Amino acid sequence: MYKLMKEQNLNWVDLEAGDPVYQSDVVGFGISTEILYTNVLCLLNLMRLEIRSEKRKASDPIILAGGGGLANPVPLMPFIDVFFMGEAEAGLRPLMDILSSDLDKNEKLKKASALPSVLVPKYHNGETVRWATVKELDIDDAPVEQIVPMATVSHDRAVVEISRGCTRGCRFCQASQLSRPVRERSPEDIFKIISGAVHSTGWEQAGVLTLSFSDYSRINSLLKGFSQLEESMHLRISQPSLRPDTLPSVSNRKFFKGSLTMAPEAGSERMRRIINKPLSHDEIIKAAETASKMGARGVKLYFMVGLPGETDEDIVAIANLADSIAKIMGRKRTVTAALSPFVPKPHTPFQWCNQSDYKELWRKIQLVRSSCLKAKVAWNDPRVSIVEHFLCKGDIESQDILEQAYLKGAVFDGWSDQFRWDVWEDLLTAVPDFSPEDALPWDFVDTGIKKQWLKKEYERSALEEILLDCREAGCSHCGGCDGVVLPFPQSVSTTNETAVLSTALPVERIRLRYSKTGLSRFTSHLDMVRMWTRILRRTELPVYYSTGFARRMKLVFSQPIPLGMGSESEYLDFQLMKSVKLDQVLNSIRNVIPTGFEITAAKKISGKYKSPGSLTVAAEYIIDGVDCTEKLIEYLGLNQLVISVSVEDTNRVNIVSDPRKGTSRPDRILEAAGVKWKTIVRKSIFATDHDGHLVTLMALAEGEVINEG
Repeated sequence: MYKLMKEQNLNWVDLEAGDPVYQSDVVGFGISTEILYTNVLCLLNLMRLEIRSEKRKASDPIILAGGGGLANPVPLMPFIDVFFMGEAEAGLRPLMDILSSDLDKNEKLKKASALPSVLVPKYHNGETVRWATVKELDIDDAPVEQIVPMATVSHDRAVVEISRGCTRGCRFCQASQLSRPVRERSPEDIFKIISGAVHSTGWEQAGVLTLSFSDYSRINSLLKGFSQLEESMHLRISQPSLRPDTLPSVSNRKFFKGSLTMAPEAGSERMRRIINKPLSHDEIIKAAETASKMGARGVKLYFMVGLPGETDEDIVAIANLADSIAKIMGRKRTVTAALSPFVPKPHTPFQWCNQSDYKELWRKIQLVRSSCLKAKVAWNDPRVSIVEHFLCKGDIESQDILEQAYLKGAVFDGWSDQFRWDVWEDLLTAVPDFSPEDALPWDFVDTGIKKQWLKKEYERSALEEILLDCREAGCSHCGGCDGVVLPFPQSVSTTNETAVLSTALPVERIRLRYSKTGLSRFTSHLDMVRMWTRILRRTELPVYYSTGFARRMKLVFSQPIPLGMGSESEYLDFQLMKSVKLDQVLNSIRNVIPTGFEITAAKKISGKYKSPGSLTVAAEYIIDGVDCTEKLIEYLGLNQLVISVSVEDTNRVNIVSDPRKGTSRPDRILEAAGVKWKTIVRKSIFATDHDGHLVTLMALAEGEVINEG
């Protein structure tokens, strides 16, 4: 799409009205990782803006950036007008009030620079910017009315953040340092958010977001409530895997519906002490045995290579651990060791560590591959990690290199098939070696965590000393909170409550006829099935679901049309658990149906049931923009592919064909005839009545004669 937009000089447009994005007052980027920096520059270019903010006009939009990938904003500072540093709930609204005001651009930037946690590079003189942290997770800030894409996307579900922060203290983990202290939502708020999001969006799945699921202090109440929500809302709630040391306590719970994910991060206990993830070998093995008994279909293990103090023995230990777990899971269940090269991140105890060069990282990945006999091995490209390290610890020099890399073609660096190592390799300079006494480029960002505490943790790592979770051992005085910590999480109950599934039968069946026009004709049939499931869920009509473990809405469609064709005659049948007036059904659906789809007829059907697909014997298509009508008529006459054909004018043809025959697809007929066209719309589909007449599908019961013979 990016290449197409560049080639055809297409505008990047907004979602609300399709207006060019460069006409906006403010354009904001949520940046989760440094490897996306070149994409920011690419999007500035798609807006037809100068890449550097100092060259942009007063009438150009203000460029705003925030997110966890900005712990060191220095590399992006010449390109961004305003940074909001930290958690949006803690101060983004006052900033947006200023940026959307009637002040001129310069006045907005100057006024914004005085706000806490706001960095305006134009007015920044090295003063400290405090990383914003909200005191508690307010239910009003949770996203409920979310945008639901028509196509399948990653994380295609409603998501609720149950907690923020982590006190485990893994020394490589930037996310846990930036999000201290730990804050939790109550189970009641979590259930309310999930319920509201599902009612609003129609998603049939929900998920939870947290750094450490098993550390949620009221996990038993949460799991019990999830079971009740799944039953009452016909919902599936995916849950992150529990920590290996907590899995044995849930051995009686049917917890796994898929594969188990564990992140030992290192293969040996020595390395896990260095990184402060003190899981013993026995705990990990016992967790795998428990997961196997609980029905896990496989195991994915996350490891890092290139950690400080690592030896080849530690690398081989990764393969040995993965193979031990593969032996437990057996031949039919896959065990994968996923390898990520270590990247020293700012504001962590390992920010003073160096990174191995990519050849050494690749050697270690190859060593794991050659040492693994039973488990599969996957890995991230170490060259991408080299670029990520350069950007995350970048100083002023990195700014010019970032711009040069983009101008030479580096974009989509996070996509393995698009990554341009040939560009980056020529530009990268060595990342400076920092010692704990050195000033760091990102020192002006105050996350609340004391630099002295990070130094102490760095020293402990060299001594292989463990720092216990502060909820277990008491406050470690890192500076992330006022010293009051949450209670240690309760043990997960072993009670296994089985929900009683309803076995009631449906009482009536509804048939809808609807059209799909405009851009909706580019919605595939599979996407349309998901769309209708979500539409009906949003209506809260008493729709019938199948029984059994995987409960699904029972929907029956007419024969699908090819992608890109419009239709005035699509059909959908569904069943209800109780009788509802037809007007109420129609109004409920029309209130939530997406643009481009329109209900054109509806009725209740009874008697012996036949699906719309099995009833269909003919379909009428309107073809516009035909470039050679005579050639098409001649082809149809010679091949006898259609029931009838009529010509309305020199550029429009109506064809009635049998959709059960593959050769009757109008687009293929036209292609075979060597005829070009602009649009195809299915106008009607027909069944036969008792006398053999073709009748429209919705009028079948009434016996309306459309075409005799």
